[in-house]
Amino acid sequence: MQAKNIDEFVRENAPCYIYQKEIIDKSCQKLQEKFENIEFLYSIKANPFMPVIKTIKENGIGSDAASSNEVLLSIKAGMEKNQIYYSAPGKTMEDLQKAWDKCIFIADSFHELDLLEKLAKNHGEILEIGIRVNPNYSMTDKKAHSSKFGIDEDKIFSFDWTYKNLKLVGLHVHVQSQILDTNLLSNYYKNTYDLAVKFSKLSHADIKFINFGSGIGVAYDKKNEDDVNLDILAKTMKDLYEKNKNELGAKFLIESGRFLVMDSGTYYTPIIDKKYSNGKTYLVVKNAMNGFVKGPMKEMLKQALGYECKKAFEPLYTGKNQCEFEIIGENSQKEIVDIGGHLCTSLDLLASDIELKKANIGDILKVSNAGAYCFSLSILHFASHDLPKEFLI
Repeated sequence: MQAKNIDEFVRENAPCYIYQKEIIDKSCQKLQEKFENIEFLYSIKANPFMPVIKTIKENGIGSDAASSNEVLLSIKAGMEKNQIYYSAPGKTMEDLQKAWDKCIFIADSFHELDLLEKLAKNHGEILEIGIRVNPNYSMTDKKAHSSKFGIDEDKIFSFDWTYKNLKLVGLHVHVQSQILDTNLLSNYYKNTYDLAVKFSKLSHADIKFINFGSGIGVAYDKKNEDDVNLDILAKTMKDLYEKNKNELGAKFLIESGRFLVMDSGTYYTPIIDKKYSNGKTYLVVKNAMNGFVKGPMKEMLKQALGYECKKAFEPLYTGKNQCEFEIIGENSQKEIVDIGGHLCTSLDLLASDIELKKANIGDILKVSNAGAYCFSLSILHFASHDLPKEFLI
């Protein structure tokens, strides 16, 4: 589709998200070319739009499913059972029944182990499962931290395994996402492999896979941030895999996080009003907070703190330069504006005191870095407005 045709398409369909298949394909190929002997999983929650999931599947990448419905989405996209890893806290018996025989279960608690044991016994099967571990290390230090995710490392090693219908074959660790420090991520991979070796010594464990989790960070702010050095990470994983061939012979899995889709997406929304109030210029757009929630989250944090928030609150807020705004219109002059939405709350603010091309009613606001954790995180049903559309081109 040519640029002129895209502009026409956007004007007819905004508010909408447009995801570019070519960018997703290239991101998938980039990871697969860099990392030998590694299988990648796509975090469905990053962007569960079915044409996007199918594109990921076409590239031979599996699924990190965070709900039973995401397991079903993965199946619908054509993924095989052994490509789908279902890891999430608080799975109910209904969730497990819905996903039964459609995925590999990653148990998140002792209670879930009890449920899986009961379900496997009812089916008359020995079920191979993984366990998510809350390790005695974080991304930045070598000590235990509390977490709602997984089972504490020490508890696993002191636990008396009594499950006759469960076979422990995998380890999953995920402590933090969106890491851009290559050395931190490299050391984390090494710590996780060492934990898997320790894990393999349990009498009831036969380690067939290690899910290193924690994604691969992506630089949102291209001017001030550097992407992760994939060459260094690939070297780390290659060295670990060589050790693994002689020690465990386990399959290596890495969750791609938002790496595959973040910069493939753009959000477009029309300017439907322009107002002036006590020296301020306001652009009013369709579906601000109820279409692209990351902007309002930034503004709320800035108002609460009195300054730009430096700490990320993933996935709702990534950083002060988490996206770029642009006006698609005829005017080349500049103006300082606040961009608000059409919801009846002052919190519905995409950006404040931002310099953009001078806009007219009917122009389009374009928002970058909208491929991951945007549509699905937004407050879509507030005030019962129509939802933004989604397209893969």
